[in-house]
Amino acid sequence: MSYRVSDTYDAIDQAMRLMRSSMKGMPERARYMRHYDDLRRAVAVLLILLEEAAPWMDETEKAKQSTNLAKKMLAAVR
Repeated sequence: MSYRVSDTYDAIDQAMRLMRSSMKGMPERARYMRHYDDLRRAVAVLLILLEEAAPWMDETEKAKQSTNLAKKMLAAVR
């Protein structure tokens, strides 16, 4: 599951870099800078939360795998 979080993290980072480079050539850029700055702050918080959530998702995936293995072993005994 962690790879999905890191893929998401990388995709968001790439999109933000693309937006930043697009903003550089934009006419009347100053009109949109407040919105751009607000979005950057919100995305930064999202990325931090994703990074913090990754270990919990790994544990959940490991727990699912263990449960599935236990179910298979139990079914084999019956």
